[in-house]
This record gives sequence, C-alpha cells and structure tokens, in this order.
Amino acid sequence: MHDNHQISRRQFAVAAAGLAVAPLIIGAGQGFDTVISGGRVMDPESGFDTVANVGIRGGKIVAISAAPLVGGKRIDATGLVVAPGFIDLHSHGRTLGDADLQAQDGVTTSLELEAGTYPVTEFLAARAGQARINYGASSGQRAVRIFMTTGLATPTFASLNPEIMRREQDWAYTRFDAPQIEKMAAIMRREIAAGALGIGLMNEYLPAASRVESLALFGVAAATKGPIFTHVRRSITAQGDGPVAPMEEVIAMAAATSGPLHICHIGSKSVGAIDQVLALIHGAQAQGLDVTTEVYPYTAGSTLIGSALFDAGWQERIGGDYGDLEWPPTGERLTAASFAKYRREFPNGAVIMHTIPARTVDIAMADPIVMVASDAMPFVDGKGHPRGAGTFARVLGVYVRERKVLGLMEALKKMTLMPAKRLEVIAPGMRNKGRVKVGADADLALFDPATVIDRATFAKPTTPSAGIPYVMVGGTLIVDRSGIVATALPGKAVRSGV
Repeated sequence: MHDNHQISRRQFAVAAAGLAVAPLIIGAGQGFDTVISGGRVMDPESGFDTVANVGIRGGKIVAISAAPLVGGKRIDATGLVVAPGFIDLHSHGRTLGDADLQAQDGVTTSLELEAGTYPVTEFLAARAGQARINYGASSGQRAVRIFMTTGLATPTFASLNPEIMRREQDWAYTRFDAPQIEKMAAIMRREIAAGALGIGLMNEYLPAASRVESLALFGVAAATKGPIFTHVRRSITAQGDGPVAPMEEVIAMAAATSGPLHICHIGSKSVGAIDQVLALIHGAQAQGLDVTTEVYPYTAGSTLIGSALFDAGWQERIGGDYGDLEWPPTGERLTAASFAKYRREFPNGAVIMHTIPARTVDIAMADPIVMVASDAMPFVDGKGHPRGAGTFARVLGVYVRERKVLGLMEALKKMTLMPAKRLEVIAPGMRNKGRVKVGADADLALFDPATVIDRATFAKPTTPSAGIPYVMVGGTLIVDRSGIVATALPGKAVRSGV
C-alpha cells in the first residue's frame, strides 16, 4: 500500500505486475472525455492500490496509467482515493432529493430490493432520464399483496400512504390460499422477466404470510436466479437467541430450494444474537449455499409506526420500550400515550428505534461476509433517519479511520464489489460496476480518507456528508467540488437480464 502520492513508472509497473488486474494502458494517447490525475486508485476486486491517472471515455474507464494522460476535462485527485461508486442494495428513499444526499455520500447505484415494488415497469419508467444515480428494484411481496387485495399499485416505498396503511388488515393480515399463492408467484415471475432484480420478502410486516407462501417465492427465486431480499419474520423475543429462529427459517428454505438469499439489516434483526446469526450464515456459505447479508452503521433502526412490527408485544420482540422510540418531526422520545396517538393519526409516519447494541454493529461491520447497505428511509420535510445521508461516509470516517474496526480496502469491498457480485447473475451488467479497472463503468467516488465523515445527525438528518468532493456516474460528474450538479441526470436502470 502506498500512502504517498508520487510514484515512478518503475514502481507503478512493479506494483501492477504483482496484481491480477485488467490490462493497464501506460502513457495512453489523447481522446479522453475526463482524466482523473494523481489519485490513489483502489480496486477491491484485484487489490490494486497505487497512485495513478485514470482516463475515461464514453462512460467507461479506458486507461489507468502511471504516466500523464492528456485530453478532456481534468480532475486533480491529489490526496484523494479514487474508488468505485458505492452500491446500496437497500434504500427506500426514491425522490431526487433523497438521491442527491446519497450521491454526496458517494453512492452511484441505489436499489429498492427489500421492500421492492409493483409494477416494476412503472418504477423504472418514472425514473428514465430523470435520475442522478442508477436505480432498480425487486418485485415486492408486500407490494404484490397490496395489489392483489386492494387493487392499489405501490411503485415506491414512499407510496405507503395513509390510505394504504388504513387498509393494512386487507394486505398484511389476509392468509393466502394455494390459488392466491400461485397467482403471486406467477406475477413475480413476470415481474422478474420485466426487469425486477429478485423478490423482496417482508414477513415481519405481513403476519399472515405463511411459510407455504414464502417457500413458493423461494421456488421462484431458484428458477429465475433472482435473489430473495428478506426482512425476516418477527422474533418471539429479542432476548437470548430469540432472533435466531427467523434466520433458520429462511436459510432452511434457501437450502431446500437452492434459491439465492440475502438477509437484510443483520444488526437490527440480530440484536444481541449477532454471534449466533453470523455463525449460521458462515456455516450456510461453507455448505455451498448462496446466502449473503448486510448491515448499516447505526445503533438505531427506523420503520413506519403504523406497521405490523408494532403490534401488541412489540417491546419484547424488538428489545425496547416507548422511551427508545424517537418521533422525527418533533425529536421527542415517545410515551405510551404519544405512541398510541401517532400510530392512530400518522400510520405512515416513520419512527426511529434506538434498540441496536453497539457491539452488534461492530461485530457485523468487521465480519468479512457482511456488506454495507443504508436501509435509507424517505425524508419527509427534512426529517428522518440520518442513514439516508451518511451511511457510507460514516463507515469510512468512523469505522475505518477513527475506530479502526476494519481496513479501508475491506470497507470499500463491502460497499462496492460485494453488492455488485450479489446481483451479477440476475443483472450481468453489474460485472462492470464495483471495480476500478479498464473496461469498467466510470461510476466513481473520490474521497479524502483523512477527512471523509458523515455529518447527518438525528437532529439534522439531511446534512450532506463531507470529504467526498467528486462523484461520477457513467463518466458524468454528479457531485463536483462537493456540490450537486443539478443538470446532470446520467442515472440508468439496473434491471434483470442486462
């Protein structure tokens, strides 16, 4: 590893020769759209970590060189890391404002895979030509259930409006019979063929969703190679090994069907049982199962206060009480009375749950098989959970630089290469993302490892991250000198089959 920012051609050649990287163009000629000069180029796939110049043309990386590159717009990256743009597999914030905060956090691809959508064609069409960063979605079990029971389409998570929440009894508490389950499976097969990136399975929010229903959807996942992205079933208790049983359920279904499985937000769903849960996932991988997971770098979660998660008995299930709940519009901690009031009057309002042990986040963050994903909630009037604005800078600033929970290259791998590889079978185009190599998409995040930090707080959750002055999607700058480029809308759909 080189922390200096000046190397000779001989040093560059020696460093490159020892690494399995894509062919390097040394001293390439003119004709670049953009040249990024003098940055510390870090590629988590090959381990390449050297000060070099990067040439971009036609939205692709076409040169990585120790020698100067000539032509096009020039970005002086001296003192900066040139990394793949961050890939967020789990984000519910779908507005352009939500995306801008993620862009300033280094995110170049933001996907709605846990909750999913229906219909996916509407989700993708609404963003075509209007997106700052790349986008995509799974076929959502909850969204399809809502459509089948109410006739209402839910192309985004944010569309879980009061009307939909008022009809929660229809879609969350209705047990589907065999014909209904087959209809749901057929819809999801069509949705994946139409571009959905797998299946979003949200059993904790759907108390009536049976194991028969889940197993059928795992069968669809196995047949289509579209992963299951799951928020596992509610625990009986958050104490002891209570959270383990829901993990065992989905891992058993993955084993029975060969359906690819991704378990969402392992921190909030493991609570104090993180060691046992990670042992299950490590063991499943050792047996050849396609099982992955993720964590966000916060000790608080967030969800809709009107959801089934807060049905009677929620305190024991999540390991918290009213005083652990924060109401973003006012910043107050809740009481039994205020909880009942907000749940009744604002069922689609998001509440913050301060219930995750710091040790759980540390262990998950340090584990080499755990990816980073934000679980970003939509911001409403500038209020919400800061993870929608600060997740990735927080990992780099707090967990890498300040606390040294993990190394820089390992952190980048968790935020870029691993999410890309999770999707490569269903979406082959992801093989060109999450890397800095010749031929890869020029989706890049340039950050200062000495200053990068999240600035979003629970009081001011929409404060942009610092220390990420340049972000590029498909060779187009969307963040320039830390400011959003308002005219830049280069984001493209990530969809199945391409």
